Amino acid sequence: MKRLGMSLFMLMWILGAVQATGSLEKETGETGTATVTILTTAVTQNPEGPLAAEYIAAFEKQNPDIKIEVAGVPMNQALQKITTLAAAGSLPDLFVNTENNVGKLYDMGICEDLSGYMTKEELDNIIPSIRNGCTLDKRFVLYPWYSGPNALIYRKDWLIETGLQPPKTLEEMRNVAKALNKDTNSDGTIDRYGFGMIGTADDSGETRFVMILRSFGVRELYQENGKWKTEVGIPESVEAFKYFVNLKNKDGVVPPGALENSFNENVNLMAANQIGMLLAGSNSIGKIFAASPDLKDKIGSVQMPSAKTTFTPVSILGWSLNPDSKHKNAAVKFIKFMSNKQNAMRWAEVTGRMPCTKDATADSKYLQTDLFKGFVAAANAMELTPQAPYYPEVKSILGRTYQKLLSMPSANIEAEVKAAAVEIQKIINNN
Repeated sequence: MKRLGMSLFMLMWILGAVQATGSLEKETGETGTATVTILTTAVTQNPEGPLAAEYIAAFEKQNPDIKIEVAGVPMNQALQKITTLAAAGSLPDLFVNTENNVGKLYDMGICEDLSGYMTKEELDNIIPSIRNGCTLDKRFVLYPWYSGPNALIYRKDWLIETGLQPPKTLEEMRNVAKALNKDTNSDGTIDRYGFGMIGTADDSGETRFVMILRSFGVRELYQENGKWKTEVGIPESVEAFKYFVNLKNKDGVVPPGALENSFNENVNLMAANQIGMLLAGSNSIGKIFAASPDLKDKIGSVQMPSAKTTFTPVSILGWSLNPDSKHKNAAVKFIKFMSNKQNAMRWAEVTGRMPCTKDATADSKYLQTDLFKGFVAAANAMELTPQAPYYPEVKSILGRTYQKLLSMPSANIEAEVKAAAVEIQKIINNN
């Protein structure tokens, strides 16, 4: 649970009210317009921002007694921003929250239990893996807006050229990547690569690596009988590191700059026809198509390929309600509108970010295509990552280790993995 910065609380816009239906009884007992303040990342992004503005305008038109006052914050500054506002007593009515941040923010006592504002049918309609990620101590403290499960996206047209099928195992993924490597202009140099490696030592890269590690059956951190443990250091973990670094160092199926290429760089590489496969969240689809509309109908997805098993971490972005809000009913009405079935289906088509409800997922024809097949399977199989407060430190050790191995092909992989295991165990022991 991470993200947030004490930069300016930038007011993106205040949208006016027009006509509509019904009236809202304000919690204060006052009459007139309820102004609901929200802090969101959506307005800082494209294509999310313009669509969010359209939804907000539509909500205000339908609810002339509710005004939405919006402030934007970049995702990597969200956690710090929220904690700063909470400490100053300036927390908005609604604020962005994620599966990564919800534990910390819940522990601060700033996340209202939303279950009392929802019917049983509404709760049951949320995809179970997502509902579990929004629930702490049996309290529903994160209202999910959209999900971005990770899956393997691939160029369907290039795969047809090779005569191969979308990979189901990591070994198949390696073979497909080799087949997709190509010297497109016959100058003797590979300029089209099979796999886009997110090799940065940041959350983006570390999360993808954990997916590979878990696929080998290795838990980087897990709890047993109330104690935290790690399986990093066992032979399977060495194999996972070997597989990952050899994609670059031995197989040569990743483009130059792997240690610096994070999520955005790899999305740009796919949009520029330079990589054939990428482990990425469904939001990558919207970004790729925004940059290269001609790639529509040329991309498919499959669930994370496996070595022994498959693993997809829970990915949720939604809203939490300030317990001190004076406009709770209005705020909940707003978030229900933003994530209703029709809005969720359109949001997926424009941004690639997926609905969190069963009905929107089932009824969206767009989500039934090859493009989303892997993401839908991943969404239904998402698992919670370890909730230890020092989990980011564990992931950082993994990131530093694979970066060292990627940059030093002659390094002893087994020795480096065992050294990482010692570091992780020290963190566990110190907590």
